[in-house]
This record gives sequence, C-alpha cells and structure tokens, in this order.
Amino acid sequence: MHLLTHTLAGWCAGNCVTQSPKVRAWCMGISLLPDIDGVSVVFGVQAFYDYHHTLAHNLLFAFISSVMIGFLNERPLRSAVIFFALIHLHFLMDFFGSGPIWGIPYLVPFFRREFVSGVAWEIDAWQNFVALALLGGWTMWIAIRYRRTPFEFVAPRLENAILRRKIPQKSSSQE
Repeated sequence: MHLLTHTLAGWCAGNCVTQSPKVRAWCMGISLLPDIDGVSVVFGVQAFYDYHHTLAHNLLFAFISSVMIGFLNERPLRSAVIFFALIHLHFLMDFFGSGPIWGIPYLVPFFRREFVSGVAWEIDAWQNFVALALLGGWTMWIAIRYRRTPFEFVAPRLENAILRRKIPQKSSSQE
C-alpha cells in the first residue's frame, strides 16, 4: 500500500484508542515503520526486491520495535500493545494491497516461509485508492468532529491555521 494510506490508517486508529496527541503521532509513525526496509532501494533495485518486505515485515521486528517505542511513552505496556497491533495492520494492508509478488515473511528469521495472498491487488489498483479516500474522509470527519488533524503534535501552528481557516468552529447556538 501507499505510505499515505498507512499514515492515515495509523492516525485514524490512534484516534480510536488514545486521547494523547503524542501517542497519536507515534501511531502514524509506527504505521509506516515496517516500510523502513524499503530504504534498501538506495543499494539498487535488486536490493529492494531482496529486502523490502523482509527485514521489517515480520513478527520479530513488530515485537522489538513496538516494545522499544512503547517504552518512550507514558503508559509503556499499553502503548506497546497499540503499536504492535498497528504494525500488524500495516502487514494486513500490505498482504492485500501491495501486489501478488509481495508476500509477508512473518516468521523470518525463524522460518523462511512467506505468506502470499491469492487475492492481492496491485499497488496502483482501485482498491488502494478507495482505501485512501475512505481514510481521508475519516480524517476529515475527525478534524470536523474533534478539531484535530494529523498535524496536531508535529506542527500545531499549521493545524490551528487549517482548523481556523478551513473548518469553522461551531458556535454554541449551532449545537
């Protein structure tokens, strides 16, 4: 799936499980984290095909990274569980939305078996654009309903400008 789709999935899921802007920001980041193995492209196309969906798309990476990042938050165990679930959401989205050539080597380095979806669609398929549109709509709903955006923690001034100019606050007479 596309990086923006993963990011918005993390943002929307984070809004379901926490009131902390910091943890919601972490939710967006952790939703992207498995694609860190895509950096292998700097070593050439063959390295990308060899290592993308291998180094960071597995149970060991999910466990270690979610625990380590979880301990950077106020409620470490709760955060680690949320992050572990979000990494698995990333795996699930990639399982179906990254194309039939990309499997998920979930048990690497313990076993070399790769899980491949028989119904996976290509990365540029309409299903991925529908997922992005739905997550974009959910993000807009959150912005209107709760007056917060994915920028709340990383760029609060930008968020305030967006909310002030683009999403007028309801007056008490409208409620």
